[in-house]
Amino acid sequence: MASSMASSMASSAPLPGLRTALAAQVRYQLTLLMRTPRALILALVLPAVMLSLEMTQGKHQTGQVISTTQVNGEVSGLVVFGTLSIAYVTYASGLVAAREEGILRRWHLTPLPAWGYFAGRIIASVLLADGAGVLLLTIGVPMAHLHLAAGTAVSLLVADTLGALTLAAAGTAVTSVVTTVSGANPVLVFTYVPLLIFSGAFGYMTLPHWVTTAMSYLPVQPVIHSVTHALQHSGSGFGLISPRDLAVLAGWTLGCVLLSVRFFRWDPHRPAHARHT
Repeated sequence: MASSMASSMASSAPLPGLRTALAAQVRYQLTLLMRTPRALILALVLPAVMLSLEMTQGKHQTGQVISTTQVNGEVSGLVVFGTLSIAYVTYASGLVAAREEGILRRWHLTPLPAWGYFAGRIIASVLLADGAGVLLLTIGVPMAHLHLAAGTAVSLLVADTLGALTLAAAGTAVTSVVTTVSGANPVLVFTYVPLLIFSGAFGYMTLPHWVTTAMSYLPVQPVIHSVTHALQHSGSGFGLISPRDLAVLAGWTLGCVLLSVRFFRWDPHRPAHARHT
């Protein structure tokens, strides 16, 4: 009697609103990210160490503080390095792992709408990516003796946030062709490393014109360009993202969202012989 009354009361209890559920999902996903050593190393520790080494090496070789232009390029590249690590690599590999372990299937059966689950994961990734960007700026700006105005901070936040959203959308689309965790790392690294190198994340490279043009239509270089543009206006207010870079990021985001809606799978992949059985 008591157990039946308790179960009926539980079933009649009101479900939390979408805003409450989304906030809880963001907190949950952010907690998972903060407990992932690889995410913290790739997004926070490694870029900060690389930036400190580059600054120290530049001072040692030249005997003076390296130029502002060089610092802007190095900081921009490493900010995007951290953003790409979190919003693309860590996000996509975590999504594949959750699907393979059956976690996505269980989430799909809850009252939380599909968009709420993805929004929670993506917002958490964006927040951590922005946090990594703030850490790198905290290290790089004093070394370059820059003064970041409020408008510059807003411009940097906008550029990094838009880049993280685009990369998370791309990561969601990639999971449609990545079926297992063991196969995720080769695919993600194969697309991750060349984009960083050829987009200039680790310094300027002399490349054929067609390679440079192709990189400008991929989502990494527009983010680097936007962050660099914001840093170049550090003493003169806003340095907002250019319309062309915004159009490239918007096109990639929309295209990846459409691909994800069409091809994303919630259930784990099963080999052909298992499906026949």
